[in-house]
Amino acid sequence: MTTIQIPYKPQPRQQKYHQAKDYDEMLYGGAAGGGKSEATIWDALKYALQYPASRQIIFRRTFPDLQRSIIMRTLQVYPKELGRYNQSKHEWTFVNGSIIELAHWDNDSDFMKYQGAEYDRIRWEELTQFEERWYTYMLSRLRGSKPYPRAVQSTTNPGGIGHSWVKRRFIDIGPPEQVHEMQEFDDNGNPLHWPEGMPNAGEPIIRKRIFIPANVFDNKALIDNDPGYVARLMSLPDNERKQLLEGDWDTFAGQYFSEFSRAIHVVEPFEIPDHWKRFRALDEGYNDPFVCLWIALDPKGTAYIYREFVKPKLLTSEQVEAVRLYSPVTERYEYTVADTSFWNKAKTENVTPAEIFAQHSVPLIQAKKERVNGWKRLREWLHVYEAIDHVTGKRYKTANLKIFCTCLKAIEAIPSMIHDDRHVEDVAEHPLDHVPDALRYWCMSRPQNNSKEPAWSASPDSLERRRRHEDEDDDDEQMGMSTFW
Repeated sequence: MTTIQIPYKPQPRQQKYHQAKDYDEMLYGGAAGGGKSEATIWDALKYALQYPASRQIIFRRTFPDLQRSIIMRTLQVYPKELGRYNQSKHEWTFVNGSIIELAHWDNDSDFMKYQGAEYDRIRWEELTQFEERWYTYMLSRLRGSKPYPRAVQSTTNPGGIGHSWVKRRFIDIGPPEQVHEMQEFDDNGNPLHWPEGMPNAGEPIIRKRIFIPANVFDNKALIDNDPGYVARLMSLPDNERKQLLEGDWDTFAGQYFSEFSRAIHVVEPFEIPDHWKRFRALDEGYNDPFVCLWIALDPKGTAYIYREFVKPKLLTSEQVEAVRLYSPVTERYEYTVADTSFWNKAKTENVTPAEIFAQHSVPLIQAKKERVNGWKRLREWLHVYEAIDHVTGKRYKTANLKIFCTCLKAIEAIPSMIHDDRHVEDVAEHPLDHVPDALRYWCMSRPQNNSKEPAWSASPDSLERRRRHEDEDDDDEQMGMSTFW
């Protein structure tokens, strides 16, 4: 009998990755140098040999990335006695009939490649480079007639266009190295249950997820062979160092609004005084979500996003109905600023969405669509500065834009924006950019906010005192109410 030597000795963190069990989805890594790709290709080989005639796929975002990180490495280390590589199909076929496809997914047209496909294991390399809808679509391709354990295994560093959804799906669910049972929901936020005819009909659909962190210090082989790698990571700019060396998920290279801080910009809801000015900001969409933000401006110049509505697949009549439904009759708005696309006429109709809104007593004003200037305005509102609590005399950090903690979409979207590679002053196209777009329209509708310290500071300890003070000064702050409703 011929003995085949496998040239792989997993590091301790890689061993945890290989030995994890009882999960549906796994994420491994979180920092550079943790041996992510090496763990992927060897885990794929182990599965292929253990389960005859199984089928797996490994994704990278682009073919050049696939070529240099996966294809070349498998050609170097996979024993030729166990399988052969088909260069035209980019797939390995092994002696027991198992197949590993090596693929790239770069845009929406790639959906068509996998209609009808079946896989026992789906693996994503650098998951944050992919869009969530691509990932969730491939969950439907995880199927087969053989009783094999099926799962999705991914690796990644923080950062990239998918940073937010990957963090939400794997990092924010709880402590690492634990399998978390997560209830599945539909697009409207309704819990999903097993349908009739299934053994567990009526029970909630649960998926099990786990995150196993790893960094360069977990890869002793790399440090022994290249000790200077750690020094090179330490010399990176602050954001990149936190991302690649420490695996920090709260900041990442390329982040556009790096000043965003949950501790500073997110606040607990409170009852907004009647005399504060109120606004609405809209971004149009059908396949992309329709967005409405409700914004209140206090007399001292601090803005609060206090309500949001974000939902796709709504007709214009349904959009205006939602705006009216979530706008109490007791609230009066200075104006409602909206994307210029609300003034586009459909080919089959001689009426614009803006006219439909006006017919339902929600008149709109057109937004200024200057992107770079709009992002600069928004950055001014998000700018963090030091203020003095005039009650206690203590200094603290604050900003002129706050978000109620109930506005989850805004809290997720704003820090997820990244710089455009070709136009670095602009925000790159992003699946979550519709909420920031609506906020940008509002910022451009207001005079430039240059205030760095309000006359009466709003530290967490003195916020209630501030509101009482403003109520006492109500006569000085009265304003004419708009009839825009």
